[in-house]
Amino acid sequence: MNIKRFNDYEEAVSYILEIPRFSSKNDMAATKEFLELVGEPDIRTVIHVAGTNGKGSTCAFLNSIYMKQKKTTGLFTSPHLCNIRERIRINNVLITKEEFLDCANHIIDLINSEKVKEDYHPSFFEFIFFMAVRYFGMKNVDVAIYETGLGGRLDATNSLMRKSACIITQIGMDHMEYLGNSIKEIAYEKAGIMSSGVPVIYWKDKKESYEVIERRAKELDCPLYPVSKENASDTSFNKKNIDFSYKYGYDKSAMFTVHSYAHYQVFNALMSLKTIEVLEGKDSIDTSFVREGLSDMIWPGRMEEIEKDIFVDGGHNEDGIAAFIDSVKDDGCMGKRRLIYSAVNDKRIESISMMLAGCNAFDSIGVCAMKSGRATKIDELKKIFETAVSQTDKNIELKVYEHVKDAYESERKCLKEGDRLYICGSLYLVADILEYTGNERS
Repeated sequence: MNIKRFNDYEEAVSYILEIPRFSSKNDMAATKEFLELVGEPDIRTVIHVAGTNGKGSTCAFLNSIYMKQKKTTGLFTSPHLCNIRERIRINNVLITKEEFLDCANHIIDLINSEKVKEDYHPSFFEFIFFMAVRYFGMKNVDVAIYETGLGGRLDATNSLMRKSACIITQIGMDHMEYLGNSIKEIAYEKAGIMSSGVPVIYWKDKKESYEVIERRAKELDCPLYPVSKENASDTSFNKKNIDFSYKYGYDKSAMFTVHSYAHYQVFNALMSLKTIEVLEGKDSIDTSFVREGLSDMIWPGRMEEIEKDIFVDGGHNEDGIAAFIDSVKDDGCMGKRRLIYSAVNDKRIESISMMLAGCNAFDSIGVCAMKSGRATKIDELKKIFETAVSQTDKNIELKVYEHVKDAYESERKCLKEGDRLYICGSLYLVADILEYTGNERS
């Protein structure tokens, strides 16, 4: 190929965002060949994370913990909310525009080289992933944390050869068109990130998922470290914090705090604690850097308070919505709860609408259209939620909005002292809200 190098950051971003239009996913052999050209850096600790729910937060907890230990951390996550540079960070600082341009041009140079097959071009996700690998090598990070995109077995990140630990968070029904129509099938794809002899930390709740994980681990001789709700005790909710005790070793425990009242963040914190226990040793658990790392972590778009009594949450599948509802019901709200919802068109919206309308938590539900091309049409959302409300709780006030900004301003004006407004259903919706309210990350 002969692709022109980018002159500036904006040109690089424009090109990368257009990749889905002309390039499809490559097979793993081609991805591995290209990664060899990029050069996988020799990093002391490489953590690979897959799962349906909780991947990003688990990555963020680990990133925060290692930063408190004065390690240089590289963090690769997806998707981004408002800024493509959110996907690549060093010590939680977004890659600069200048460094983004440099890494993007490096990938272009490799695509143009004689060592690459003439018809090969990285997919959108591969391109960003290769940039992250290059960047982490340039910055000589001590710890690299990679979150998978979809699945795991065929994910571009699974071309990595040097892994210190593999993490598989909670598994649920999502992206079935790519991963399969059952928990077993989806678990098989997630379990594909395992590498021979590498420790596996996994969430052990659904038998149909953990049996798949454990079987694959046995085949690869991977040490197994299960995590479940049983690892936490003495959990208490204090306004915007959750305190809990983590059980580790044979008979030890330590108290921790997460700065969130989202119940699911305790589960993600448990995953990160078990990973630290495995990689750094049991003596590392009851230390200030672990304790401060957990309490200081804030992950955008996950039960995030963007304005007084206004919260955004990226829960978008049934398990995510169930966890969202659990947290909402325990929020101590003394007034009315209002909800703004929207979703992309590949989600199980009928089921989710019944959960939201029937949970007895919301006084009103407003549905709205998002900017994303994948957004469910507003007429369809209206019809689905009208059915759900009629079959569950006819006292819910259902509102329909053509635009996100109209939904936000209208619901915000309705808030009285003691009321709360929740916005959930899609990270695209969260991104639209953050952009509109000026909360996007630069």
